[in-house]
Amino acid sequence: MNTLERLHYSIGGKTFRGILLFTLIISLSAAGFGSYLYMASVRREFRSRTWQMSRTGAYMLDTEKTMEMAEKVIGIYEGMSEEDRLCLHDKDSELLSRFDPVRDEYFEETRQTLDEIRESHEGRAAFTAFIDPDTGRRVFIADSDPTDGFCPPGSWDVYDEDLIKSLLEGRSYDIDSFYGFGAIPSAIFRMEPYGYRCTAATIIGMVDRYPVLVMFDTDMNLAARASWRFLWQHVIFLILITALSILLSLRHTRKNVTGPLNELAGAAESYIHDRTDGSRGGQYFSRLDIRTGDEIEYLASTMKAMEQDLGTYVRNLTRITAEKERISTELSLATDIQAAMLPHIYPPFPDRKEIDLFASMYPAREVGGDFYDYYLVDDDHLCICIADVSGKGIPAALFMMVSKIILQSCAMLGRSPGEILTKTNEAICSNNEAGMFVTVWIGILELSTGRLTASSAGHEYPVIRRPGGKFELFKDRHGLVIGAMEDITYKEYELVMEPGSKIFIYTDGVPEAADEDNRMFGNERMLQALNTDPAAPPRQVLGNVKKAVDEFVSDAEQFDDLTMLCLEYRGSAQ
Repeated sequence: MNTLERLHYSIGGKTFRGILLFTLIISLSAAGFGSYLYMASVRREFRSRTWQMSRTGAYMLDTEKTMEMAEKVIGIYEGMSEEDRLCLHDKDSELLSRFDPVRDEYFEETRQTLDEIRESHEGRAAFTAFIDPDTGRRVFIADSDPTDGFCPPGSWDVYDEDLIKSLLEGRSYDIDSFYGFGAIPSAIFRMEPYGYRCTAATIIGMVDRYPVLVMFDTDMNLAARASWRFLWQHVIFLILITALSILLSLRHTRKNVTGPLNELAGAAESYIHDRTDGSRGGQYFSRLDIRTGDEIEYLASTMKAMEQDLGTYVRNLTRITAEKERISTELSLATDIQAAMLPHIYPPFPDRKEIDLFASMYPAREVGGDFYDYYLVDDDHLCICIADVSGKGIPAALFMMVSKIILQSCAMLGRSPGEILTKTNEAICSNNEAGMFVTVWIGILELSTGRLTASSAGHEYPVIRRPGGKFELFKDRHGLVIGAMEDITYKEYELVMEPGSKIFIYTDGVPEAADEDNRMFGNERMLQALNTDPAAPPRQVLGNVKKAVDEFVSDAEQFDDLTMLCLEYRGSAQ
C-alpha cells in the first residue's frame, strides 16, 4: 500500500473527510438560506425605491402639459401604418423624425425633471410612455437618458402581457416566483440586453384607449451582485473556520504529501483552464518550489520540463488555428454578401415577355472581382452590364461593390452608356489611391424597338446571334479601362436586336480558363460551346459554356473569376 492509499484508509483521512463533508453541508445550507433572505430584502428595497420615484415623477410633472405632449405622440403614432410602426423599434430609424415636433421646451423640461429624480434616487432610467394594448408595446414619449441609450419619442419595446396588466392594475410582478410577489406595485423582470430590471409606473391619464404612464427603472443586477457578495462572504468565513479546526491534525501530512500534490493538481488545473491564453506559458509548474526529496519532487521536475514544451506548442497551435478560423469566417461572410448583391432570381422580369435573361458568376476564390447587373431604367429601357475588376480576393470584391453601385446610380439617372462610363470613371479616379481599375461593358436596350446602345471600357468583345444564325464575335470599339486615367470620354454605338436575337457578354475568365498544361480555353472554343445549341434559351446557353469550360479545365485549379450573361430579345410585347 503506497502513501496515498494509507492516507485514504487512515483514521486521520476518514476524520478529515467527515469533518469536511459536515462543514460543507452546514456552510451551503447557511449560505443558501441567508442569501435567499438577503435577496428578498434587497428586492423589496428596490421595489419601494422605484415605486416612490414613479409617484414623485407623476407629482412633479405638469399633468396637463404632459397629456398634451402624449396626445401629439399618440396622434403621430396612430397616423402611421403598422409597417412603419414596426420600423420605430430601431432607434436609428429615419421614421422617428416624424416625432421631432414633440421636442419642444416642455419636452426638455420633462426630461430634466425626470433625470433629477432618477439621479437623486440612483435610478437607472426615467421616462414617460404610453402602452399600446393591442401589441403590448411601450412607446416612449419623453426619455430622460442623456447618453447614447436615449430612446426618442415614438420608439418602442415590447412587454409581457402579464407584466403590462400588473403595471396598469397596480399589482406586484416578479418573473422569478422563487422570491414571491410582495405587496409593492412594481415589476421585476429580465429585459435584453439590460438584464434584470425593477420597473414601477404611475398612470397619469388616458388618451382614448392608451394609458399614459410615468415610469422609472432601477438596475436589479446590482441586487444580484450584492447577493453574490453576501454569499461569498459566508462561504469564505465558513471555509476559514473549517481550515483552522483541522489545521493542527493535518499539518504534517499536508506538508509532506497532501500539500505538494495539491500544488501540482492546482498547477495542472490552471494550465488546462488558461492554456489558450498563452500569457503565463511556462509558469504553472515552474513557479512551484517542491522539495520533498522523493517521487513527488521528481514528478514536479518532470512536469516543469513537460510544461515548457507543451506551452510553446499550444501557443503556436492556438495562434495559427484562431487566425485560420477568423479568416475563414470573414471570407464566408464576404461570399454571402457579394452573392446577395448580384441579381439571382430568375426569371428576373416575369411580366416582361420581350426578353429572356440569365447570368451567373463563379469566383476563383471565396470572393471575386467580377460582377454582372441588370435592371429596368424605366418601363421601356433595360440596362445590362458586366465588369471585371483588376486583381482578386477581398480588395477586388470591395472595388467591385463600389463600381457596381456607381454604375447603377448613374444609369438610373437616365444617362446613356457612354455618359454612364464617363461619370463612373470620374468618380473612381477621384479617389483611387490603390490604383485599381475595372473593365466594363454596358448596354441599354429599348424594349419596344430592340435598339441596343452600348459602350465598352476595355472589356471583352460581346457575342451576337442574329435570328436563325450562329453566335459571332462583335468587335466593338474599346475605351480605356475605368480608373486608369481622368478626363476620359467614352464613345457608344448602336445595335438593332431583331426578335430572336441574342447577346452574350462575359469576362476574361471564360476565354482565359486554363487546363493543367496551361493552355487557354480561347474564343474559338467559347464560340463552339455557344453554337452547340444556339437556339437554346439563355440559361441553357450559359450551361453549355460552363460545361465546356469544366471539361476543358478538368482538374486544374480555377485561376480567374468566370462570369457570363446572356440576353434574348423576343420582340415588342405590344
